[in-house]
Amino acid sequence: MSGHDEHKSFNANKIFLWLFIFTAVEVAWGVLGHKMHVGKPLLWGGLLTFAAFKGVLILQYFMHFRFEGWIVKGLILPTPFLIVVILTVLSPDIACNHKLNHNIGSSYDTKAGEIVELPEVALRKGIAPHNAPHDAAAPAPQH
Repeated sequence: MSGHDEHKSFNANKIFLWLFIFTAVEVAWGVLGHKMHVGKPLLWGGLLTFAAFKGVLILQYFMHFRFEGWIVKGLILPTPFLIVVILTVLSPDIACNHKLNHNIGSSYDTKAGEIVELPEVALRKGIAPHNAPHDAAAPAPQH
């Protein structure tokens, strides 16, 4: 039983030390890379690599993934693939769609084919809502 408990334990201070070292190297990489004008792909690649190392350490030890059984690992393993599938399926609807590029408080009017203010926002701003009759928006003539 003691061998089993030993296997399931870890030294948090040792992991913290590795995280500290990776963070120090990551900061040094960012500062020196910026001062030495290395290319952005190399700079960002290094930063993302060190962040990935730290993420793996946190996942393995502080989230106890290293000590989980094959069922939990098998359920978590396809998650990145499913995220890619969801983003790929949604990308035609959300990427490069000028109809979605509008301010908060406005929407795309399919009949008019333009971006219009929502009625409650338009009234707050003191302009006529897009679905109001055109003569209602005009001020009454002064005699």
